[in-house]
Amino acid sequence: MRRILHLILISCLCFSATAQKNAPKWMDKAKRAVFTITTYGKDGNKLATSTGFFISETGEAVSAYDIFKGAEKATITDFEGKTFPVKNIQGADELYDAVKFQVEVPKKAAFLPIAADPVANGTNAYLLLYSTGKNATFKSGAITEVSKLKDPYKYYKMAISLEENELNAPLLTPEGEVFGLAQADAGGKKDICYGLSAGYAGSLSIGSADYLSSAYRNINIPKGWPKELDQATVALYLISGTQDAKARLETVNDFIATFPDVPDGYLNRSDLYAYNRAALANSTAEQATYLQKALDDIKTASKYSDKKGDFWYNRAKLIYGVASADSTLTDPAWTTEAAMEALDKAIEEDNLPAYHQLRADILFNKGEFQQAFDEYMIVNNSDVASASSYYLAAKAKERVTGFNIGDVIDLLDKAIEKCGTNMNAEAAAYVLERIDWRLRLAQYTEAIADYDLYYTLVGGQVLPNFFFLREQAKFRAGDLEGALKDIQAAIQGSPDTPDYYAEEASIYVRQQKYEDALKSIEKAIAIAPDFGACYRLRGVCYVRLEKKAEACEAFNKAKELGDPLAEKLIKEHCK
Repeated sequence: MRRILHLILISCLCFSATAQKNAPKWMDKAKRAVFTITTYGKDGNKLATSTGFFISETGEAVSAYDIFKGAEKATITDFEGKTFPVKNIQGADELYDAVKFQVEVPKKAAFLPIAADPVANGTNAYLLLYSTGKNATFKSGAITEVSKLKDPYKYYKMAISLEENELNAPLLTPEGEVFGLAQADAGGKKDICYGLSAGYAGSLSIGSADYLSSAYRNINIPKGWPKELDQATVALYLISGTQDAKARLETVNDFIATFPDVPDGYLNRSDLYAYNRAALANSTAEQATYLQKALDDIKTASKYSDKKGDFWYNRAKLIYGVASADSTLTDPAWTTEAAMEALDKAIEEDNLPAYHQLRADILFNKGEFQQAFDEYMIVNNSDVASASSYYLAAKAKERVTGFNIGDVIDLLDKAIEKCGTNMNAEAAAYVLERIDWRLRLAQYTEAIADYDLYYTLVGGQVLPNFFFLREQAKFRAGDLEGALKDIQAAIQGSPDTPDYYAEEASIYVRQQKYEDALKSIEKAIAIAPDFGACYRLRGVCYVRLEKKAEACEAFNKAKELGDPLAEKLIKEHCK
């Protein structure tokens, strides 16, 4: 009796795919949105086949992520048996096994409208299967459980049997709106299925950072672009860094087709044509055509810029970059002089700081340092002054004959200030340069403060030599305890470096701790038996301890090893 009741219940909840007389009126139209999808690997062999469906008239569609893993291309076959290629991946979620993609459809696609609100428990659902026949093929059954997926999306459980070839078919409401993507029971039960929210699958999109994630790298089909231009521009940069020249050209061309009014695409392609012409061209003679294409793209980009001088500026930047990288070019249009001529025209059109920055860079590399400094200072006196522009001004200034070290330090001060509160590795590099100049002026206290700042900027991630260098500054500043602490930190980090023990001995000598100094000297000599300066230092310790014989023996050994100061000490203490 219980078995009979169970069969009656199942028959009420789940109608077979042959019970077509109960098909809703909308189903014959809805079936046009369902298709089969086939993915192919690198060798052209078929990887997988499953079901998917359109969610927009422009050809956006959804299916399972898993069938796309390792795929190089994919095609769909619609209800009429016509085949169309998958153009790109629009979004993917490996965890929930869902993917959104764009199909190249020649006209408006029949699609399933996505239900705006979650579907209630107990609602009768329809599993619409792919069919090329005249009538729709479907199954139906009640929703038995609704659980949370990601707000506002839900995950559904239904009393509908599901076969392997029915995976990823659409689940629809009685009104004909799609609410789910059919998924199998993880435990292998055939009399139930689950539904991933179609709204969630349809909401999948790509952000700029996603292009490097494993979920997207596992699919070798081209990816779509983020809708936000700034995100798409970042994505273009990230993708380009992972492709060879020809693949990158396809990517840039697709970006231009998607954003035809954005100069970034044309400028990116211009660089690609110019710098990768050897990889793109079939012959040396053809490379010249790519140089011309590069200039043509710069001209096109200028049409979408609101700055009059951008055409000349971008032209100058490209010409200078190419000419600097390739000294074999003989075309007068691709020389540093040609770049400067274009840049002068840009400045005539718009006297912008960015243009002066490029002019400074060119002058610097030509060795015209005073002129370069003057140009960098035009940038520094503008509202686009940066840490880099102040730093480059400092580098130009230090190469001008008769420069003042104080002026260089002032420029480095401003470079560090421009890094702001979030100082990073860039600021750390500037601090190191300032330390060098402070030491030249014997500004040991200020140099020590900079060493401390550098230590903070790099989060304490320093090599033993850092402590050795800071120790020397502290030694010269008279901070012997601080110097001793630093050299001992250096020794701890590199216990096999004899110079560190010799430096430790020097501190002990200044502190008149001669026995301690001798212990450090012995450690240094044990590592480097021919360390002449250590024998000299040993002799000094023995002189202070009034041990003349030992002192002279040490001085003579230092002389034997070529120490330049040993002879003077022998004359002073051993005659």
